[in-house]
Amino acid sequence: MKNKNLLLGFLFIGAISMLIMSLHFFGGEDSGILRNKVVKDAAWYRLSFFTHISFGLIAILTGPFQFMSKLLEKWPKLHKRIGYVYCLAVVAASTTGLVIAQFAMGGTVTKIGFSILSILWFGSQVVALGKIFSKDVAAHKKWMTINFALTFSSITQRTILLFAFIPYFSFMPIYQLSSWLSWIFNLTLVLIVLGKKKENKEAVLHARR
Repeated sequence: MKNKNLLLGFLFIGAISMLIMSLHFFGGEDSGILRNKVVKDAAWYRLSFFTHISFGLIAILTGPFQFMSKLLEKWPKLHKRIGYVYCLAVVAASTTGLVIAQFAMGGTVTKIGFSILSILWFGSQVVALGKIFSKDVAAHKKWMTINFALTFSSITQRTILLFAFIPYFSFMPIYQLSSWLSWIFNLTLVLIVLGKKKENKEAVLHARR
């Protein structure tokens, strides 16, 4: 229970920090990464960019609530309603993420990295929804956990970019690395945790026989 509370605290801190870091995009002037885009003045690109940022924030902020088992047991309808908001946010953020990934800094390496992330993000959401519609709750939980790990990769990426402030480190190689390592690290970590949970559950079932 203590470890779960620590995890929830970490997820909420990450979500709030992401919200704070993204506020400058809504300041009225092109800032940060948007300033350097060749297509930044195109209406379709700006729509895709701000849709991605806005709905990505909604996904990050609503996702941790789905791991609060006591709250969801007390108000089961709340889980469903938040789940709908989260799923809609992921669909919007992942599809527009795939669009803006084609114009990412760092060339082909970065474009492919962010494109794969967007596809996995969207795909894992579709699988998770399919599982709950078929009443496979255990598989739904597994795929939603995987999906949120991909959602959280935006925070992991910003953390990796902090290395660019270390002397003798160049920004662009770190940025290129972050487009891959952010989601590979999160995905690997969550698959290891899920694998251990499965092993523990099988061990308990075996001991009861």
